[in-house]
Amino acid sequence: MGLALLAGFVDAFVYLRVAPVFVANMSGNLVHLGMGTGELDGHAVAAAAAALGGFLAGVIAAVVSVDRRVRNGRSLAPTPLLVVESLLLGVMPIAMWTLHTHATASIQPRDYWVVVPGAMAMGVQAVALRRVGQIAVATTFGTGAIVRRGEKVALAMRRAPRPGEVARRATIVVLGVVLLAYVGGAALAAAADGSPSLLAIVAVVPLGAALATKTDVDLEVAD
Repeated sequence: MGLALLAGFVDAFVYLRVAPVFVANMSGNLVHLGMGTGELDGHAVAAAAAALGGFLAGVIAAVVSVDRRVRNGRSLAPTPLLVVESLLLGVMPIAMWTLHTHATASIQPRDYWVVVPGAMAMGVQAVALRRVGQIAVATTFGTGAIVRRGEKVALAMRRAPRPGEVARRATIVVLGVVLLAYVGGAALAAAADGSPSLLAIVAVVPLGAALATKTDVDLEVAD
């Protein structure tokens, strides 16, 4: 819940207080990339590309770290990745204070110092925690959770056989809570002022999540 709330908050904060670009919701950036290309808007294309590149870099770095631990026979835990995420998030308010960043209609050169670290942090988070028990979750976007929740609700209504061991009710509840947390984080960012201090405060959320997930978890690395 904390990580999903964090993602929604940072996403909305950057979009509303820095530049119209997402650092967590990459589907939105793909749409912005397409619209910017169609409208020949170089600023929109550059902003979307920077966020997408930062997010991808965060994912790659996180997967390399996980794969290294696997090859060395070490246990898998999200703690190191969450600490890195916290450090990346800490760069954002420092950049805003130093460069006097404020909301603009299109991205400015100084804004990249906020957008890229934020996108990298969200990419790391996307890899850091992939499951709640046996339930697959995503804390940086909601489309997949909506689809999976709809599937579970539809199958439950039809009383279809349950092939897995995880109860549909548990899946529906967990995914619903994650979605609510994501939306709630965005709502908090929209309701709050644009002070960079807020980003400094939420940067400690991954550290709290690291303490809450000290036990080994299932981190998936796709072939």
